[in-house]
Amino acid sequence: MKANLMKEYFQRYLKNQCTDKEFKSFIDVFISAERKEELNANMKAHWNSVQEEDELPDLTGTLHKIHYAINSQEEKPVRKVKFTSYLVRAAAILLIPLSIAFFYTIQQNGKQEIERTISTPLASKSHFVLPDGTNVWLNSGSSITFSDDYGKKQRNVQLTGEAFFDVQKSEIPFFVKTNYATVKVLGTAFNVMAYHDENPSVTLERGKVFVSSNSGLNKVLIPGEQAEIDSVSSSISVRRVDADIYSSWVKNQLIFRNETLNEVVKRLERWYNIKIEIDDKFISDKKLTATIEYESITEVMDLLEITLSLKYEYDKNERKLIIKPIK
Repeated sequence: MKANLMKEYFQRYLKNQCTDKEFKSFIDVFISAERKEELNANMKAHWNSVQEEDELPDLTGTLHKIHYAINSQEEKPVRKVKFTSYLVRAAAILLIPLSIAFFYTIQQNGKQEIERTISTPLASKSHFVLPDGTNVWLNSGSSITFSDDYGKKQRNVQLTGEAFFDVQKSEIPFFVKTNYATVKVLGTAFNVMAYHDENPSVTLERGKVFVSSNSGLNKVLIPGEQAEIDSVSSSISVRRVDADIYSSWVKNQLIFRNETLNEVVKRLERWYNIKIEIDDKFISDKKLTATIEYESITEVMDLLEITLSLKYEYDKNERKLIIKPIK
């Protein structure tokens, strides 16, 4: 998309005048890392154009102003400037509409099939209800796809990323398909994590689920159990866990219980949409136990410095945080 055309779509989006095609094009840009600079420029221009009101504010540009402010803070994590709890809470609420549902058609055996994809950008979460009444919470950088006839003869969803499902009971089985495994349930609550850079896992909160890997292995989980699928061998290992920890993100919390710095960094990158590099591999195995709720990335990095005896700096050229050992 050319810059002037993107700017035109951006303005039409703000005025709620987009066609379906223009809206999808704009969203493709919004969630594209390659277009971030271009989108930020448009957001900054809009930010500067919005006037302050003495009385009740006009919230037309609030969402975009908040998103620009968040990006600006993350690009320059200066210790003296920190998010207020109010700003972070507002962003968490207002970013929900950015979880975009759009339609597209595919040809299959000469029959036209309509599918829906719901996506959530990085640094945001969403909640929605499927046609059968199943509640879904979608974590940052995630998406699910389901056909237009979902709930009639089948209940199948394709997941990339992470989601928590509270499945409506039905005689029709509910299937969650990922690149490495399939989860089958009738009515239950469970978390599925299937990001491309981690071994996928299924954590059961209540009910019963059946987990099948691509190699044909099968496991049945009971509440409080987690199945982890090896992305290389497709083997499945099951262990007892505190299920609430793995669904804590639904309540805007990140809970770490004796987790390595390497594992912590992966979750922080998605949570705050910022690149974090561990400079020394010997500190990757340092363990952290902590609960994060509404803290800014600067506050979290300060916590890591204190608890793990580390230091960090911001590389403005690479636009990333670098964690280093204290020597």
